[in-house]
Amino acid sequence: MFNARSLLFVPGHRPDRFEKALDSDADLVCIDLEDAVPVAQKADARSMVCDFLEGCDPSLLQRIVIRVSAAESDEGRVDLYALSKARLPARLMLAKTESAGDVATAATLLDQPVGWIALVESASGLLAMEAICRDSTLDAVMFGGGDFAAQLGAEFAWEPLLWARSQMAVIAAAYRLPLIDVPFLDVRDSLGLEAETRRVAALGYAAKAAIHPAQIDGIHRGFAPTAEALRQARDIVDAFEQARGGAVVVNGRMVDQPIVDSARRLIARGNTEKEFV
Repeated sequence: MFNARSLLFVPGHRPDRFEKALDSDADLVCIDLEDAVPVAQKADARSMVCDFLEGCDPSLLQRIVIRVSAAESDEGRVDLYALSKARLPARLMLAKTESAGDVATAATLLDQPVGWIALVESASGLLAMEAICRDSTLDAVMFGGGDFAAQLGAEFAWEPLLWARSQMAVIAAAYRLPLIDVPFLDVRDSLGLEAETRRVAALGYAAKAAIHPAQIDGIHRGFAPTAEALRQARDIVDAFEQARGGAVVVNGRMVDQPIVDSARRLIARGNTEKEFV
């Protein structure tokens, strides 16, 4: 079960940062073997990540994700070969997932059971996302907005990416898969981060990625319902239960089962505990 609001990226060639990231309040920590690692340090990064996993407390493996390069790339094949000999965390993230076969290819190369997060970061990936989401080994999907915007020649901003975010939210919901949003890049703008997190939460996203530990609190605040929203949700559920499942008017608003289901989800989000199974 994927139950996370935040995913903190850390470069795979910086083992000094692994423990620090895990000491943060991030729900998940993603150790990156892909874009964050210079080409000249890829081999060292793989070795250091595998060594870290071997010595890692088993309880922490549930919080760790390893991002590997695209399954069809040379770097991806080497990433997966190295990890196939290692003790694995609960999940791997597959960069540049663009087709239904990419996760299956990666799983075959890895040859160990693991949960997958498909990172969709291209127009081709978005067009194939419904097929991608049919893979039963997926735990979640992530929107790679930076690469996506670059391919389109679009600004990496809210409005140009809103359509893609919305499309991904609809498809992920259809397959009941949690959806993770791209990091907010300005680590100094805590208000902007929280506002963007609230926007993706409103679209149905389950989590948002971070590039610095200082962003975690803002992400968690962004996903947390306001006190007023929780009060209204509890009023809706209480009134509906008192009506024994019939439609009822609460604060001037007609309430039926779908509204109650949404209210219950919001209450559950307000009671979120760190659970990674």
